[in-house]
Amino acid sequence: MQPRFLFLTGEPAVTLPLLKERPAWAPVLSAISFDVIAGRLHRRRSATDDFHGVVYFADVRDKDVEQHNLRVLAENNIPCWPDPAALQAASQRHAALGRCVAAGLVEHPVVQSRFTREPLLPFPYVLKIGEEHRGEGKHLIRSARDIPPWDGIATAEPFFEGESVRVLVLGDRAFGVRIQNEGTWIKNAPGASFEAWAPDEAIVTHARRAARLFGLTVAGIDYVIDHDGPHFIELNPFPRVGLSSESAAVAREIFRGVMDAVEASARATGRIG
Repeated sequence: MQPRFLFLTGEPAVTLPLLKERPAWAPVLSAISFDVIAGRLHRRRSATDDFHGVVYFADVRDKDVEQHNLRVLAENNIPCWPDPAALQAASQRHAALGRCVAAGLVEHPVVQSRFTREPLLPFPYVLKIGEEHRGEGKHLIRSARDIPPWDGIATAEPFFEGESVRVLVLGDRAFGVRIQNEGTWIKNAPGASFEAWAPDEAIVTHARRAARLFGLTVAGIDYVIDHDGPHFIELNPFPRVGLSSESAAVAREIFRGVMDAVEASARATGRIG
C-alpha cells in the first residue's frame, strides 16, 4: 500500500517499531521540503506522493526548510500533530523565549538585541545566536573580545554554574534527566550524557506551564539548578523521548493516539474515504 500519512521523526529508535505496525504511514528521517499542489501534500520533486496527514516530530537543522514545511501545513489545513502554528511559535528560539518572559516563566534578566559591540549583561553571560536548538549558537561571553557578530536578533542571559537538567513532559507523565558533558560548558551539545533524575513537584508544574503556553503535550524544558534554585533556559518541542524504556513506551502510546487522531481528521475532512 502506498503510504497515505507522513511521520517526520527525529528519534527512529523510538518511532520505527511503532511505524512498522502502520503500513499507511511513511517515516521521514531527514530534512525534506514539502509542497501542496491541488490539495496534495508531497515531497518536492515527487510526482506520486499524496500524504493526507502528518505527525511532525523532528528538529530540522535547516530552519528555512522547517519553517517552510510548517507554513505549508498550516496554510493548507493538512491534519497535523502538533498544531503547526504551535510548532512555529515554539521552534523560534528568540521569540519563544520572549513569550516565556512575558508569561512570567523567567525570573532572570533577558536582553534581546540586534548586533552591538556593547556588552548586553554583566560578564560572564551567555549569548544565543540563530534559531537552532541542541546547544547550537551559544557563546560564553567573558569579555567584550568574546562578542561575535550576528544577524537578526540575539538573546543574552546570565551564565549560571550549576546542574543542567531537563523535565520531559509526555502528556500526563513527566520524566527528569540530568545532563552532563565533560567536553564543553554547553551541556546539551554533542557528547552529552543523560541519567535519570527525579524532578520535584514545583519544577514539573513550571515545566507544564511552559508546555501549555505553546499548546504542546510533548516538550522538553531545560533548566540550570544552582544555590538560588532552578533557572528556566529553554523549551524544546522535539525533545529526546527515549530517555528510558519507560519514557519511550509512554511516548509510543501518545504517538499511537495522535496517529489515530490524524487519520480520523483526514477522514472527517474528506481527504480519504
